[in-house]
Amino acid sequence: MQDDIVALTRLNQEIGTLENAGDAEALGGIAASVLAFRRRDGSLADRSAYLSKINPGPRQTTIESIQLYGNRAVVACVVELAGARTHNLRLFVKEQDRWRLLGWANEPV
Repeated sequence: MQDDIVALTRLNQEIGTLENAGDAEALGGIAASVLAFRRRDGSLADRSAYLSKINPGPRQTTIESIQLYGNRAVVACVVELAGARTHNLRLFVKEQDRWRLLGWANEPV
């Protein structure tokens, strides 16, 4: 269990780093084949729409909690970008010993 928490902590920090760099290809390697993404403004995007509209820039991710449920996990974190703080809930599933991002819902703090 502790290994999973360490892996999810690293993965969520990596998501921020990859978004900062605008690296959609690497983010696609983290996302599951199907992804549901709710943007800060409430609009919904699928995997393709999310990956085609990465917002690069200096963001800081602060993880609040990681909850494990077998091969599923929920990560709550706050992302700050350009003075805007956004609360994120990210749903991960473990596929072939690798955590994949399946769902992501944001809202302003």
